[in-house]
Amino acid sequence: MAKPVRSDVARQPRWTALSDQGRRRKNNEDAWGAWALGQVRARMPASPELWPAHGFLLVVSDGMGGASAGEVASAFCVEQIAEELFLRRGETNREAALREAFVVTHRKLMQAALDDSDKLGMGATLSALWLQADGTYVLGHVGDSRIYRREGRAWTQLTADQSVGAGLVRRGEMTEAEVGRLHYRAMLEQVMGGDGAPLHPEMQTGRWQPGQVFLLCSDGLTGPLARQIPGVFDEALEGDDLERSACYLIDETNHAGGPDNITVMLVRFGPKSSA
Repeated sequence: MAKPVRSDVARQPRWTALSDQGRRRKNNEDAWGAWALGQVRARMPASPELWPAHGFLLVVSDGMGGASAGEVASAFCVEQIAEELFLRRGETNREAALREAFVVTHRKLMQAALDDSDKLGMGATLSALWLQADGTYVLGHVGDSRIYRREGRAWTQLTADQSVGAGLVRRGEMTEAEVGRLHYRAMLEQVMGGDGAPLHPEMQTGRWQPGQVFLLCSDGLTGPLARQIPGVFDEALEGDDLERSACYLIDETNHAGGPDNITVMLVRFGPKSSA
């Protein structure tokens, strides 16, 4: 039976999360969650000294739908993906376990919409990062929320936006300038729930290292700040206070217009890098 692992200072994760309505929206349809997956599913401490037997799960979701359906969809996805992964936490193939958790969450969200006619068609993005004490991670992603990794001063976008515009550029069918003139460029090619199309989540397995930072966010952050990435990300992380860093990113986004809900999650391993 897997047991908790005590973390040394260099490998100790610290994290924070903030969500803001933005300047133009009447409500906040973003949701986030962070859990410790041990013998029970529990909220992840802000600075855990122990790694639970089956690691930590961090999740961001951006909802969409009429009335309050977007809020319902994102909150549902965040809770359900954690529950589904917890049920599969001991499986040897972690990537397969997370993929199945996505697929089952997708199916259950569609059923929840069918059970309430006011919420038919509700959907959400979903980006999840499953961290393990052995230095590995599994990433799952649907939609256009994002996960970034910072190593030294270099930022890498780990997820691919699943929007129409991004897909056209990625496949070489249009340039970014051409896509910029399309009114439907932000339309998502797949979401959790939605019209019920079969789900094919992006999956990735990799390794994390002491000193790295991961950023999970909704597109309400990356849209307004697109031309300032990665500079504004670096400015946010100049200090060692992750909550201050998250506040800085939200403030900068609102200063850039804040057209959408904004959610930021940051997790850093060990002390601040001197790079």
